[in-house]
Amino acid sequence: MYLTDLTQKLIMVMVDYTIVIKIMLSALLGILIGLERSLSNSPAGTRTQALVSLGACLFTIIGLSSGSFADFSRVLPGIITGIGFIGGGIIFQSKKGEKRGLTTAADVWSVAAVGVLVGMGDYEVAILSAAVILFILRPLKYIEKRLGVHTVT
Repeated sequence: MYLTDLTQKLIMVMVDYTIVIKIMLSALLGILIGLERSLSNSPAGTRTQALVSLGACLFTIIGLSSGSFADFSRVLPGIITGIGFIGGGIIFQSKKGEKRGLTTAADVWSVAAVGVLVGMGDYEVAILSAAVILFILRPLKYIEKRLGVHTVT
């Protein structure tokens, strides 16, 4: 009987440890992307990106903890739709008719996907995705400027 209780406690500690790693990694990746956005004077900076990544991760953990794939299959579309709604609110049209905020809306959506990946435990893909997002946001912007490409952000 004692061995069973000890085993259950060890499993609970391992689960909590895994959740802590997921929470910390999702926030860290969001912070890294958010720092780049803050340096670019984006309205969705460090705290926003960290919270979007963390929130997506938490909702993923909640969906997976139900033990039912049907429950999780309803959580994921909710995350995607909710972040799409936030992204839609970020996009606006200037007085000159230019659309603004498209890059910010897209990066918020991508950061949410990173949070979902972390929540699912797919750490390698989440880290690689964050690196690709950072490449798209910073070095690619520099390359576009060097080539004389004008894009509306």
